[in-house]
Amino acid sequence: MQQDFLENKMMRYPANHKTVARAKMIEAGGALAKKSGFSNTGMDALTSAAGVTTGAFYSQFQSKAELLYAIIDYELSRTVEAFDGKTEADFVKTLAWYVSPKHAAHPELGCPIPSLGAEIARADDNTRQRFEELTEQLVNALNKNLQDKNKSWALLSQAIGAVVLARAVLSPNKQQEILNAVQSASLSMLEKS
Repeated sequence: MQQDFLENKMMRYPANHKTVARAKMIEAGGALAKKSGFSNTGMDALTSAAGVTTGAFYSQFQSKAELLYAIIDYELSRTVEAFDGKTEADFVKTLAWYVSPKHAAHPELGCPIPSLGAEIARADDNTRQRFEELTEQLVNALNKNLQDKNKSWALLSQAIGAVVLARAVLSPNKQQEILNAVQSASLSMLEKS
């Protein structure tokens, strides 16, 4: 009994502390990387955003590149889930959100591809392989509603491109014009399916 008391007294963190800390680093790091760019975000900013120390970071990840892999895995899996198994009406709503001013204005809330695509292209082979696998899953999720894999790839590429372009232009009117055009083209693809 006294041994149990001493062991509990010495334990500073809950048993799942490392798992929770890792999840916080991935989630907070992902939001920050999507907003500011992964390579532009230093270790201090990443650890601060997650509320952990640099030591805690290195107890979870061997390198910043390993964190990028984890971010892509987590964030792109969320995008796949957002589209997968949706009724046509819910699919249209999700697509409308994807190609919206809110997604363009708040990269930290959305898909990692428009924000991190160029950085993923320069990442290590493991990260790029995981990205490829998840992108294929995303296209398969889109394809459940489009019933044409070529259209699914085209729709995904259009939606990503629209968000990238909308973020790059200065004028809110031009941003809306880009997003409306792609939303209209996307809906047209769905109608022809």
